[in-house]
Amino acid sequence: MLVRMKKLTLLVSEPERENLLLKLRKLGTVHIKNVTTPSTGQIRPLEEEISQVKRAISILAGYKAPASGKISREMQEIADTAKEVVSIAGEKEEAIKNLEYVENQIDWYKPWGSFNPEDLEALKEKGIFVTLYRASKKALKKLGEKKNIHIITKDKQYTYLAQISDSPDERLPLEAIEPARHGFDDLGKRRESLNVRLKEIELLLGNMARASGSLKKYLPELEKKYTFLNVIHGMKEEKKFSYLQGFCPADKVKDIIALTKSHGSGYLIEEPDEPFEVPTLIRNPKWISIISPVFKFMNTIPGYKEYDISLWFLMFFSIFFAMLIGDVGYGLLFMILAFFARRKLKNADKRIFFLIYTLSFATVVWGAITGTWFGAENIAKMPFLNVLVIERIDSFVTGNQNFMIYMCFVIGVIQLSIAHFIKAFRIINTFKALAEAGWILILWGLFFTAGTLVLDKPFPPLAGYLLITGASLVLLFSNPQKNVIKGILVSLGEIPLKIISSFSDIVSYIRLFAVGYASLVLANTFNNMAMQVGFNNVLSGLGAALIMFFGHALNIVLCLMAVIVHGIRLNMLEFSGQMGMEWSGREYDPFREK
Repeated sequence: MLVRMKKLTLLVSEPERENLLLKLRKLGTVHIKNVTTPSTGQIRPLEEEISQVKRAISILAGYKAPASGKISREMQEIADTAKEVVSIAGEKEEAIKNLEYVENQIDWYKPWGSFNPEDLEALKEKGIFVTLYRASKKALKKLGEKKNIHIITKDKQYTYLAQISDSPDERLPLEAIEPARHGFDDLGKRRESLNVRLKEIELLLGNMARASGSLKKYLPELEKKYTFLNVIHGMKEEKKFSYLQGFCPADKVKDIIALTKSHGSGYLIEEPDEPFEVPTLIRNPKWISIISPVFKFMNTIPGYKEYDISLWFLMFFSIFFAMLIGDVGYGLLFMILAFFARRKLKNADKRIFFLIYTLSFATVVWGAITGTWFGAENIAKMPFLNVLVIERIDSFVTGNQNFMIYMCFVIGVIQLSIAHFIKAFRIINTFKALAEAGWILILWGLFFTAGTLVLDKPFPPLAGYLLITGASLVLLFSNPQKNVIKGILVSLGEIPLKIISSFSDIVSYIRLFAVGYASLVLANTFNNMAMQVGFNNVLSGLGAALIMFFGHALNIVLCLMAVIVHGIRLNMLEFSGQMGMEWSGREYDPFREK
C-alpha cells in the first residue's frame, strides 16, 4: 500500500545547522526537497572526483591484483591513485588509436613495397614526377601500352602501377593513389614503440589493481559527503537562520518532533500541497512484496496520488506467466534453477527467488491441469497424471481452442472490472463512482460483444442492457456539473473512443491463448523431429537428444520473452490504463546513513 506522507519544514540557527543535519541523517526518515539550488563551488569538484573514482574502479575491474594482495592507503593517496589510473587509461586509449593509425599506414604499403614518400618529393624537385595509380583489369586494357608506366604489383581485383613523367600535368584516366604520410621504416619503429608502451601500461594497471579495494571503500565516503553537501547547500538562509523542507511517512512524524525538540529547532508539519513533488513509499506484506523486483526492472513507480497495484499485479502476473509458459516441465526446471541460484548468489535479493518459485508453481499447476509436459501428449496420459487433466482445457484436444479464448476474455474482463472497482472505491462518496460502475457494466457488455464477433457466440439481450445502462451512467456522472447538459456533452465527446479502447483491451487478452498454444506446438514439433531421428543407435540418439535440448531451450527463451512483452504489458498498459495510471512517481529516498 502507498504510505501517507507529511510535508516538513525544519528551522535551525546557523551555528546548529550542521549538527541538526547529522542527527537527521542518523534518523534516516526525511526525503529532502532542496529549497534552493545547491551552489556548485564545493559540489562540482566532488562530482568530478566521484566520477573519476568510479572510472578508476571500472578500469581496474579488468585486471587481477598481483599476488602481493590488496593495499590500504590514506584518503589523499587514494584520490591521487584514481587520478593516475584514469590518466594512464587515457594514455592507453590514445596509444591504441595511434597504433591503429600506424597499422593502417603500414597496410597501405602492401601493394607498393617499402619506400619513403619523401623520396618522391625529392624527385619532384628534380623535375621527375611519380604518380601512383590503381586500375581494374578493364581499365588497364583501355589504357593500352605506354612507355612511362611501370606495373608494381597485381592482385585479384586491381593492378597497382606508377607513372614516371617530366610533366606535372600528365595524368592517366585512372584512380590516383595518394602516398602514405610516413615512411615505411618510421612506421615500423613507431609501431614497435607503441607496443612496448602498451605492455608497460598493462603492467602498471595490473600492479595498481591492488588499490581496487581501497577505491571501492573510498567511493561511498565521497557519495556520503556529496549528499550531505547537497542538503546543506540546498537549505534557504534567512539572516541567522536556515530552513529545509522534505517529506516523511506520517507514522514517523513523532520522531521528527522529538528530534527538533531535543535540538531546540522549529518545525512545521502540513499536508503536501503538490502531489507530484511527494515521493512514493510502498509498504506491503512480505508475500506481496516479492513482486517489487518486477517494478524495479520496469523502472516504474506509481505517483503519490495513484494506486499501489502490487497485489493485483502479483495475482494476475502469476496467472499470465502460467498460461504463457504453460508447461509442467518448464515450471519444474525454473524451480530447480532458482533453488541452485539462491544457494550460489547468497547476497541477491531473496524476493526474486520467491517470485520465481511462485510463478513456477503456478506454471506447474496450469501445465498439470492442461496436460502439458515438455509438449509431449503421452506423458499426460500416464497413470495418476491423467487424473490431473481437466478435459475442457486439455491442450491436446482440438475443440478446446474456442473455450480457451473465451476464458482469456473472462480473465480480461474480470481484471479490467477490478481496475474500475478500485477507482470507484477511492471516490465512493462522489457521483463519479457511479460513472465507474457504468464502465464496469460497459466492460461486461463488451465482453459479450467480443464473444459474438470473435467466437460467433449468440449476443444475449442482457449485453445490450448492460451497454445502455453503463453508457447512461457514464454520460450522466463522468463530468458532474451544475449544467447537466454541458456535463453530458463533455462525456459524449469522450465515451466513443474509450469504449473502442476498452473493447480492444478485452480482445488483447487473446494473446494469452495464442502465445501459450504456439509454445505447445513448437515443443511438440521438436519432439516429433527428435522421434523421427530416433534412438536406435548412439549417433541417432545423440542427434535426437540435441534436437530436443536446443528445441526446448529455444522455446523457453521465446516463452520468457513473451512474458515480458505480453504478461507485463497486460498489467502495465491494459489494467493500469483502465485505472488512469501514469506511473509518474519518484522513489522515496530518505536522507540517511548508507
